Amino acid sequence: MLEKITKSDDDLTIEKITSILSESFEEITDLLKAIASPKRLSILNFLLKKPRNFSFLLVNLTIKRTTLVHHLDFLMNMNLIEREDWGRYKITFTGLKIITAITNTYQNLILERQKEQKEMIEKYNQWPQFYKNTRVLNEHIISNYAHYQGGWNSYISSVSGVLASLGESHDYIFVSGRSGYCFIVTDSRLITASILSKNAWEEIYLGTESFGWKMNLWKRKRKYSGVWQLENEDYDTGLNIFNQICKIIDEYNTPVVLLGVHGNGFAIVNGYQNDSYLVSTYYHIEGRKEIPIRFDQLHLINKFVHFYFTEEKQKRIPEEEDKKSIKRAIKFAKGDFFLQSESTSGPEAYDKWINVLDSGKREHVINFIGENLGQYYYDAKNVASEYLERLSRIYKETPQSKFLKFASESYQKAKMRLEHFNIMFPHLQQKKDYNITLEKRKKGIDILQKVKKNELEAINNLEKAYENWKY
Repeated sequence: MLEKITKSDDDLTIEKITSILSESFEEITDLLKAIASPKRLSILNFLLKKPRNFSFLLVNLTIKRTTLVHHLDFLMNMNLIEREDWGRYKITFTGLKIITAITNTYQNLILERQKEQKEMIEKYNQWPQFYKNTRVLNEHIISNYAHYQGGWNSYISSVSGVLASLGESHDYIFVSGRSGYCFIVTDSRLITASILSKNAWEEIYLGTESFGWKMNLWKRKRKYSGVWQLENEDYDTGLNIFNQICKIIDEYNTPVVLLGVHGNGFAIVNGYQNDSYLVSTYYHIEGRKEIPIRFDQLHLINKFVHFYFTEEKQKRIPEEEDKKSIKRAIKFAKGDFFLQSESTSGPEAYDKWINVLDSGKREHVINFIGENLGQYYYDAKNVASEYLERLSRIYKETPQSKFLKFASESYQKAKMRLEHFNIMFPHLQQKKDYNITLEKRKKGIDILQKVKKNELEAINNLEKAYENWKY
C-alpha cells in the first residue's frame, strides 16, 4: 500500500487520514455540508473575485433575506468566509483552499473520464466518427435546484417542486387544491394532459398562478400525434424547445416544467448537458437515480408544453384566492364542461366504472380498472380531503368552516373506500394473477356506488361553503 496519496509537503499518511476521519466524522460532515449547497457554493464563487455586500448577494442569488443570512452564518461558522465590515463579506484563506481543492478534483475527474473514453475508442476503433470526436461538455445547472414532490399527479408534483425552490411554503396538497386538479373525476383510466379540455387547463393555470407567480407558458400541437416518439417536423420542434429551455435556464437561472418525460407526464428541468435535459421526476420520490433525457426522447400524445415562473407585480389576497379555489373545485367535481366530449366527467363517471364491472369482459376490467384507476383517485380524494380540512381550520370562525369540514369528511370516506377498491383491483397487477369473480365485481360495484354518494355529498357541502363564504 502506498504511504502517501500525493507528493506535496502537506501530504498525510493513510494511517493519519484514517485517524483524523475516525475522530472527526461529524466535523468533516459539517464541512462537506457547507460546500454541498448550490447557494453556498455560489456565495464562495462570488467572493473569489472580491468582497461583496449583502445586497449584492441577495440580488444575484434570488433568495429570501433570512435564507441568505442562514447561508452566510453557516459559512462563517465553518471559517470559509468572514465579515469584513457590517454587510460586507470576503472569502478566508481556508475557504480559498477548499474551493481550489474542489476545482482541482473536479478537473481531474473530467480528465480521467476523457482518458477512459479515449482508451475505449482506441480499443473499439469501429465506433462511428461521432463518438471519436472530442466532446466538449456544455452544461448549465440552475442554482435553486427544484425537486419533484410526491403524488400521482405529475403536473402538481412538478409545479409544487418548482414553487418550493422559489421560496413558496405551500406543498403538493395545497397546490393541488388551489388548482382544482384533485377534484376532477373522469371515466378515463388516467387524467392525462391530453384528456383535459382547453377550458379545464385555463382554470388549472389560474389556480396555479394564485400564489403570485406568473406562468410563462409555451405550447404547440404535434404534427404527428399518432405515435409517441418524435419524428419529422416534431423532431425539429423538439430541438427548438430544447434550445428555448436552455436559453431560459441561461438567462433566468430558474427551473422549467416540461411535458413528455418518462411517458406523457410532466417533469422539472433543472439544467442541460450537451443535448440532454437534466431533470427531476418521480424517480426522485422512488429513490432512483435521475438520468439525462435527450431532447428527442420526449414521449407525447398530442402537444408540446413547457413553462416557467416569474414573480407577479400584483399582490394576491389569500382569502379571495381560497374562495375562488372552492368555486373551481365545484366546477371540476361536477364535471361542468371541462372534459373532452368523448369522456364523461363528474359523479356520472362512476356509472361508467360500474358498468365496466357489471358487464365488461375480464380483459376489459383489467385494462380499464386494474391499471391505475383505484390508486390515482385514492390519491386525489386524499388530497381533496386534506386541502379542505386545512381551509376549515384557517377559517374556523367563519360560516364556511363547518361546510368545508363536512366536504372534507365526505372525501375522506371516499378515500377509505377507494383504498379497499385498490386492494381488490391493484395497480399494474399481472393479468394472470387477477381473479375477476362475480363476488368481487359486486363488491367493487357497491364500493363505487358509495364513493359516488360521498362525491355528491361533498359537492353539496362545497356549494354551501361557497354560498356562505365570509372573510
